[in-house]
Amino acid sequence: MKYQITFIILLISLITEAGYAQKKSIYLLDDFTQGVVLMKNGAKTNALLNYDGSNRKMKFKQQDEIMILTNTQAIDTVFIASHKFIPYSRNFLEVVEMPNGNLYINWSLRELYKGRQGAYGYANQSTTTTSINTSFYNKGYYKVENPDIMEEINDNDYWFFRTDKPVKFRNEKSLLKLFPGKEELIRIYIKEHNINMKNPEQVIELSNYCMGL
Repeated sequence: MKYQITFIILLISLITEAGYAQKKSIYLLDDFTQGVVLMKNGAKTNALLNYDGSNRKMKFKQQDEIMILTNTQAIDTVFIASHKFIPYSRNFLEVVEMPNGNLYINWSLRELYKGRQGAYGYANQSTTTTSINTSFYNKGYYKVENPDIMEEINDNDYWFFRTDKPVKFRNEKSLLKLFPGKEELIRIYIKEHNINMKNPEQVIELSNYCMGL
């Protein structure tokens, strides 16, 4: 009974994609995946979930209909496979637990069409495509089966919480400002490990190092 009540409340807090103005969806996971929505009152709801990184919306699939989870003030945590999200303002932040502390990713994804592979392996931009295949964390160039070449770009914000207040960075310059007196050590680490600030996996590695200084 508790599950049914929670499920009804959750559905009330959803709106369909068709009724919401948005950009083309780019999801973090390849497909909607079984997950759990943990409410602040302790109730849990199982659902097929995925995070839309281009619109920064948590989405829920019921049969063939995709809906947007909007009642974030009542939600404590969303678990999708091995990934954990918490609501913050109107968005969701992914929580990455690291040895030296937690990093929070505010995902922002967009795609860029690079062209179609020609006979000699270069990109020919005379055609268009809507195909996309995302792989979690490792965002960059990839080819789909039809030999279109796409580039997926992130404009993520990365957050730490200090005394319950968020501090954010997006690039090397803004990261260095968060660690005064440690700038040179961080620059050396970035150079030695060839860190690309557009690669989320490498940003996680760098963040763990910085938090351990």
